[in-house]
Formats: sequence, structure tokens, C-alpha cells
Amino acid sequence: MARVKLDLTRDRELFAFIFARFIDGEFTGLKEGYALNRAPTLEAADFLARQIRDEIRHARMYRRLYEKLGLKNRAPRSSPLMSAILTPVTGRLWAEHCFLDKAIGERWVLYLMEWLSDSVADRLVVNNLKAIAKDEQTHIAFGEAETRCYATSPWRRYYLWGLFLRVDVALTILFRLTHRFFKKRYGSAAAKLLDDFFIVTRGQVAEDIADLLQVKNRRSWLQLVVCQLVFIVRYPFVGWWRNPRQNF
Repeated sequence: MARVKLDLTRDRELFAFIFARFIDGEFTGLKEGYALNRAPTLEAADFLARQIRDEIRHARMYRRLYEKLGLKNRAPRSSPLMSAILTPVTGRLWAEHCFLDKAIGERWVLYLMEWLSDSVADRLVVNNLKAIAKDEQTHIAFGEAETRCYATSPWRRYYLWGLFLRVDVALTILFRLTHRFFKKRYGSAAAKLLDDFFIVTRGQVAEDIADLLQVKNRRSWLQLVVCQLVFIVRYPFVGWWRNPRQNF
């Protein structure tokens, strides 16, 4: 698939949007402070503490990239709709958190960084993205290891697959809602980049997660609904509409 090339000057507004969303993502990562209360071992708690430091460092790096665009104002926050779609997917049990936030969420972020690195020629941007990507890979590896420790039975594996389907649906809704906005505001090149990235990455993430859980890569609405009901009943309404950036 031919890759659309972006220019930091020509596509300045698009990069401002992307870097602002990355900053949002790093603030979401600061919610690891809540996850510390559920860490099962001191080693796991120490990893989360290191991850929080990573997220703070990443936020500063993205802020510098944002300012490189000549924008001195504070990076705008996500819309309430985007926050509502994405915030509920971080999990409320330790295993759910590691699976949803790290094995899935960080994987999407990593693939987006790799996609952007191949789509822009600016060396400062590419070097920063590659440096951050190394940290994201360690976060993903930790999430995968914790997921394997939990997913020791067919029920648990298919339960987690159902939660993955919930994330997949949420991201698909977000993609469809933002497609026209991207094309209208940032041009056809940006819309093409978004389309290509989402289509390719969605398939790749599904393959990765199915392989991690050792389940068939098959989308089932029934499985999604059942697992989501279990997810809601365990911890109803906790953290569903909280914007992580409001707490820091």
C-alpha cells in the first residue's frame, strides 16, 4: 500500500491535532497511579511507577514537538465525545487493565507512531517517536505477560477477547465519526492516511490479540455483549465519564 507523505509545514494543523491527542494519551497513562492500588506484587508496582515516569517524559517530548510547530498556546483537549468513547476501556481489575490498557491500547499507539515515522521526513519528529516507541514496547510486553498469567482457561481467554471486541467497536465508531472531519479540515491526504492506518492496524491488532489469547480471530456480537455485561456488573459506573486530564 502506497504511503501518504506528510509535510510538517504544509500539514501543520494536522500535526498539532496529532500531538495534542498524544499529550492526552500520556495524561491517560498517568492513571497508572490508580492501578498501583491493584498491583499484585512489588515488582508490578515498581513497573507501573516507572511507566508513570515514562508518560511524564513522553508528555514533555510531545509538548516540545507541539511547540516546534510554532504553537505556544496550550494543546487543546479531546472533545467530550472522544473522551467518552475511549476512557471506559482501561479496565477495573488488574488483568483487565493490563490487557486493555497495555496489550491493546499501547499497541495501537505504537503502530500509530511507526506509521507516522514512515510518513514524515522531519528527523526531530521521527527520532522522538522512535525513542517513545521503545518505551511503549516495554509497556506492551508487560501487559502481554500479565495477560498470559491470567488467561489460563478457555473462559478467561474468551472473556478477554470479548473485551477486545468492545475496544474494536469503540475505535470503529470513533473512526467513522472523525473521517469526514479529517477530510474537511485537514485535506484528502490526511483522510487517506487515517483510512490506511485504521484499516491496516485494525486487522493487525486483531491478529496480535487473537494470537496472544490463543483464540480464533472472529468477531461475535453475542460474545461482545455478554463480556461487556460482566464488565459493567463487576464495577458499575466507576470511572466511565472521568476525563483523566481533569485530575492532574
